[in-house]
Amino acid sequence: MVRQEESGRTGRSIVGLAALGLVVVSVVIMAQRQVGHKPEIAGQPGSAATGAGASTRPAAPPNAMATNTVAHLDIEYAAHDPVLNTLDLYGPADAKGAPVVIFVHGGEWSRGDKQPVSYKPKFFNENGIIFITTNYRLSPKAPHPAQVDDVAEAVKWVHDHIGEYGGDPAKMVLMGHSAGCHIVTYVGLNPEPLGKVGLKPSDLKGVVAWSGGMYDLADRYKGGGMYKPFIKATFGEAEDAQRAGSPLTYAGNAKDGPRFLMASTDEERAKTSREASEKMITKIIEAGGSAKAETLAGRSHRGAIEQLGAPDDKTGAELLDFIHSVTR
Repeated sequence: MVRQEESGRTGRSIVGLAALGLVVVSVVIMAQRQVGHKPEIAGQPGSAATGAGASTRPAAPPNAMATNTVAHLDIEYAAHDPVLNTLDLYGPADAKGAPVVIFVHGGEWSRGDKQPVSYKPKFFNENGIIFITTNYRLSPKAPHPAQVDDVAEAVKWVHDHIGEYGGDPAKMVLMGHSAGCHIVTYVGLNPEPLGKVGLKPSDLKGVVAWSGGMYDLADRYKGGGMYKPFIKATFGEAEDAQRAGSPLTYAGNAKDGPRFLMASTDEERAKTSREASEKMITKIIEAGGSAKAETLAGRSHRGAIEQLGAPDDKTGAELLDFIHSVTR
């Protein structure tokens, strides 16, 4: 059963009530349709599942919430875009001083959405962690640095307001998947985005890059492949601009910043991304920072995030250990 109630704030609230501990939630955000924003949907044009094999790719799992989850949807954190500058917050009803994970979706900086969330709200809430997922402006309409600046503004909103939802602003962890890994590592290493909103990278306790590899954009651009046009559309063709947009460029700042967890799948086709993650870890450690690797055994790039927290998932245990260790 799902009960929707007025939150008294911008957005909507949903309270999960289920005897077996699982609530399946389907959220249709009409405002997205009104302004023409189209979330990524498997098998539809513009989604990651379009093309050969799209018809056989399994659909994303339904959104799952714990029995005590309260979901606050479509909270505006900035004013650049009425839809894309919104976030969803899922927290235990009895949260008090709880750690907070702020999640940034992927989609080559040009597509994707804060929904769906699959098992993550249930997984994090049952472990005493507030889960937030945020949208951000997309390229090519909004090129870099719009994405990192938006995420920094989302972090600022969380820092200023999470106490109202039972969270602790001193226990924030920034997490991303795919292109979201680029965004969160950039925000965690380059002091400029957070500096614009009066914060600094050390205000984050941890950064989690969950299956990504876009840390040296100039190197990936030279290598060609499917990501080249997305890098061009978001960062331009100039090598200097690509270097300026690369998290690796700022690894030397890691000493005074958050701790990093860099997770990669063990797929053969993910070899380049694994090597990019290893290079990031090496540079962060050389600079006096803290970084560790996790292998997401048996997971695909997409499955790494969709199956996180599933009943048979084994990849989440190390993630929980990391979150609790950096926020204790």
